[in-house]
Amino acid sequence: MTDIDDGPAIEIYLGEEQLEIRRMLRSALRAIQLDILEDFETCEPLREAVEEGLPDLIIVDSDLAGGDACRLIRDIRNNELGKNPFVPVIVTTWRNTKERIRELIDIGADGLLIKPISNNAIQSHVNFIVNERKPFVVTSSYIGPDRRKDPKHTSDVPLIEVPNTLKAKIDGEPIDSSALRRQIASNTKQVNVERLRRNAFELSFLVELALAGHASEEPVAKLRANLKRLHHVVGDTIERMQDSDFEDSSELCETLARVVKTLVESDSAPASVDLQFLKPLTDGILVGFYPERTQSELTQEIVSAINAFQERQKKRQE
Repeated sequence: MTDIDDGPAIEIYLGEEQLEIRRMLRSALRAIQLDILEDFETCEPLREAVEEGLPDLIIVDSDLAGGDACRLIRDIRNNELGKNPFVPVIVTTWRNTKERIRELIDIGADGLLIKPISNNAIQSHVNFIVNERKPFVVTSSYIGPDRRKDPKHTSDVPLIEVPNTLKAKIDGEPIDSSALRRQIASNTKQVNVERLRRNAFELSFLVELALAGHASEEPVAKLRANLKRLHHVVGDTIERMQDSDFEDSSELCETLARVVKTLVESDSAPASVDLQFLKPLTDGILVGFYPERTQSELTQEIVSAINAFQERQKKRQE
């Protein structure tokens, strides 16, 4: 780690209830010439600080009292809290279960530390963020650093290089607040476009899944779960479309939202004709978000995704 002289002050927020752990983390960070600007014993004051400030790093216990720390991180990544949705985040936890670890991996943090934490572990995580931080990726359910372990793994998901003020300050680079705001705005627009495209794909996927489920006489509860997810995704899409380049598809999205809402609120099971009505709507939305691709290409990709999903489901049941 580079020594810090009189460069820009580094702002680290720590959300940790236990005093001994706060002391340990302070000591570990001071050993690499870093210090915690503020620490918080409960979640709500941390939320307020993130909203008002511009931290360079957040370290937070996933079970921080007085709120939902996982929701805090998701809100940051979805640009619903704070001024920088790309701020590095390290999340800590005592709960070393497979389910909890999977949940924490999916919230968009840069690193996960299982307690008790060693000095070396926190220092290694910070050094990784400074020197090797991953670019961001966006899917229909995730915004955050690229989680793929194999760099050779090919994907059509674009990589987004985001600002890293922690690295810039440690390297002694001047922080131009105007340039930083422009970069954050540009990256936020990229994230929004990618989420819209992923949403459009998921809308078509969910409708095809519902049609296949209805044809195979799946339980009504499973169909309703897909429709509820469909309603959530189209709602998120409508919100994100404002001031975007895809506003021409807003009418289709609003129509889809109304139809799906009716199906979700109905006491009776969805009929085949109702589900079939959804397909041209989602097809039109998908083409609107991928104008550079043909309908047949998109359809084939949806079919492949459905087949892969059903194959995974079949293996889990065996």
